[in-house]
Amino acid sequence: MWGKFRLPFGATLCVSALLIGTWVARIFAYHYWNFFPINMVLPSTMIPGALVLDSILMLSNSLTITSIFGGAAFALLFYPTNWPIFGMFHQPVEYHNSQLTLADLFGFQYIRTGMPEYLRIIERGTLKTYGQYAAPLAAFCSALLCSLMYPLWWYIGNLFADTRYLKKI
Repeated sequence: MWGKFRLPFGATLCVSALLIGTWVARIFAYHYWNFFPINMVLPSTMIPGALVLDSILMLSNSLTITSIFGGAAFALLFYPTNWPIFGMFHQPVEYHNSQLTLADLFGFQYIRTGMPEYLRIIERGTLKTYGQYAAPLAAFCSALLCSLMYPLWWYIGNLFADTRYLKKI
C-alpha cells in the first residue's frame, strides 16, 4: 500500500489481523478448552507500536529511517503498552498467611505445564521475576531485531507483490 498508494497503514492492518486471530485462538484454546479465566490469557497489544511505525513511515518517507527508528519504537512500546492491561493484577492479597499479588496467585492456582517446579516457589520466582532486569534487556534486544527484520520483510513483501504471480487468463 505504501509503494503504490502512499497509504501508511500496513503495520497497523497486519497487527490488527494478528490480534483478531490471537483473540480467537486464546478464547477457544485457553478459555473454552482449558478453562482458564479469560482475563488471565489476554493477548499483548501491538497496535500502538504499529501506529507509531506507520506514522514514522508517513513522516519520514524513508525505509531506512523507518527501519531504524520505527522498528525500535515498535519493539520498545510493546512492554509499556501492556501495563494498563495487566496493571490490575499487581494488587496485594493475603493468601494462607502470606502476602502475594494477584499475578502470583494466578500463577500458583493455574499452573502452566512448561514452567519448571523451582520457579513456582514464592521466594525465588513468580510472575514478578520477569519484570525486573530481563524486561528492559529483552525490549532493547527486540528493538534491534525489529530494526533488522523490517527491511527484510519489506523486501519479501515486494517480491510477492509482483504481477508475475498472477494467473494469465
